[in-house]
Amino acid sequence: MLASFSEPYTTKDGELNPNNPIYIFPDLLEGIFLGLPLKSILTFKTVSKQWRWILESDKFVVRRMSVQKSRKILLAANNCKCGDRPSLFPESRFEGDQEIAFLHCDAERPSMAYNGLVCLPEPDWIIVLNPSTGQILRFPSGIDTESSLFKSMSDEDFLGNCIMGFGRDAVRGSYKVVNICVGSRIEECDVLDVETGEWKKVRVPRYVLSVGRRPACVNGSMYWLFLRERSIRPLDYRILALDLHKQEFHIVSVPDTLVTRVTQVVNLDDRLVAARAARVGPECMLEICRMNAEEETWTKIYSISLASLPESTRFILYYWPVSVSKQGDLVFYTELDRKLLKYYSKTGEVRCLSMDMPVISPYLENLAPLRSQSGHHHHHPGYQTRTSGRCRLFLKHPDPGLRIITYVRSLWN
Repeated sequence: MLASFSEPYTTKDGELNPNNPIYIFPDLLEGIFLGLPLKSILTFKTVSKQWRWILESDKFVVRRMSVQKSRKILLAANNCKCGDRPSLFPESRFEGDQEIAFLHCDAERPSMAYNGLVCLPEPDWIIVLNPSTGQILRFPSGIDTESSLFKSMSDEDFLGNCIMGFGRDAVRGSYKVVNICVGSRIEECDVLDVETGEWKKVRVPRYVLSVGRRPACVNGSMYWLFLRERSIRPLDYRILALDLHKQEFHIVSVPDTLVTRVTQVVNLDDRLVAARAARVGPECMLEICRMNAEEETWTKIYSISLASLPESTRFILYYWPVSVSKQGDLVFYTELDRKLLKYYSKTGEVRCLSMDMPVISPYLENLAPLRSQSGHHHHHPGYQTRTSGRCRLFLKHPDPGLRIITYVRSLWN
């Protein structure tokens, strides 16, 4: 029905267009578009300039994102090393009662995500991908590939000496990549503005001895677990924040008992939470506290018994909360063995939803076009422009024997 209104209401001379006697107000069109699936929206962008303007407007993007937040989808890597361009599979699937969208990429490569965008760092390039629209931007990595530090790394683990984060400046709205190179002493980090394509250096406070691997971006600030130097305690862990707009660091006020070596700092529904597994008597408990950003005070929101889990999982210690349902059920993830778990608040039960699930982040459909003033090409030269016909979501859990067959076939191709 909508396609019949593709003709403009008036001609270039301002006269009524006889091919389209019906005019639909932009607000009404926007309301109709909000209920359409992603594939239809991407198609309708090509119908007319007016429709494209509506579908790419900040107002529509924000409203659509607000509607999509209720779906609580997770984004996972569909592990493939074929070298094709990263892209979102058109179909999602359910693991138990959890919907999961899949990104066609190499699951062994590092990836970061925020607000529906994905950052894929490589030795020479920083790739920023919008899975919803398929747009890709690439930027020089900012890593000195001639340094002895870089030459000691292989291509696969080049991030071994780099700590990276990806988030959004809450004031300007631009996305930023943060890179801290770990040498004999941490003194500087580099911040890439995705909109301008420029790197800027930011000095790290001298009291920072080491920084945790997984940061969290919440409301315009990046947060890391860090080890403080010159402390009266031998292992003094704290939370370090970088304001992405002001590009200034500060220490977050946090109870001593909450932050330990195994604490994870995470963005959970746009709030900063700290999660840690700890022994409480004979039991292993997962405790999660949420920060009030204005006062930097903390409130415990979950205390979950892990007694029902196998011992190998129960004491793995590193747990990453990823999503909360309307009923208060918590989905969390063990990164070391890639198990996706769910805590049901009414029964107190913890179930394993999936094994070997390389979760990247919560997935939020984002229709905002990637804009860059840097002049860099939108397509990475190392990626083909198609998705391989051999890459499909046929199996719920890939059979190890199939992996061997696939590998043997690749030797003949």
